Amino acid sequence: MKRIKFLCIVLLAVFFASLYQSVVLPFWEGVKTGYTAAKYQFEHKEQIDNYLLIDVTPKDYAYFDESEINLNTKEGVLIRPHNVTIMTKSLPDKTTTWLILKSFISVLTLIVLTLGIWVPFLLVKILRSLQKSEVFDRRNLKRINRIGLILLTIGLFDSLLKIVNILLAELMIDLSNYNFSYANVVEFYPIIMGVVILIMNEILRISIEIKEEQDMTI
Repeated sequence: MKRIKFLCIVLLAVFFASLYQSVVLPFWEGVKTGYTAAKYQFEHKEQIDNYLLIDVTPKDYAYFDESEINLNTKEGVLIRPHNVTIMTKSLPDKTTTWLILKSFISVLTLIVLTLGIWVPFLLVKILRSLQKSEVFDRRNLKRINRIGLILLTIGLFDSLLKIVNILLAELMIDLSNYNFSYANVVEFYPIIMGVVILIMNEILRISIEIKEEQDMTI
């Protein structure tokens, strides 16, 4: 019993850590980028039309940026960034496709946030049930199953959000030396967690059925 409670608490902690990494940190990076854009506009008296943080890959794999310097040796170094912040002073007119994709992102983001809020409530209900020694309660099966499905859905929707964000960028921006990268669009962590939880839930379901059959036999 104590072990199950401990694992539930660990899962809750891991979920919040994942939420911090995938939501809070990107949000904070966005805030810092917004502040930098505002500061740039104030200092240079120029208007920034849009900014974004995105993964990139060079169009020519022989290309390296030669503008950086190693301050320890005072020598130039070659770098190839994979994640960049882009600030644009102007963009092409927004097409109908762009507006539809932007609305789609807003809806998906709202769904992901709603699902993310739901998981802690389900975990708390499971912990309360365990405190009452209701380990083999079928309601817990439904709650665990929902948690697994929610994490799986969050992983898939987060991946879809990244893909749509890149599509939006490609509609408006074409860099001279870089392409936008799809290499890291799949959110494997919540997907794997969701699948593992669903497998564990199926094992628990079989255990409950065996226990019920034994109780009926007795």
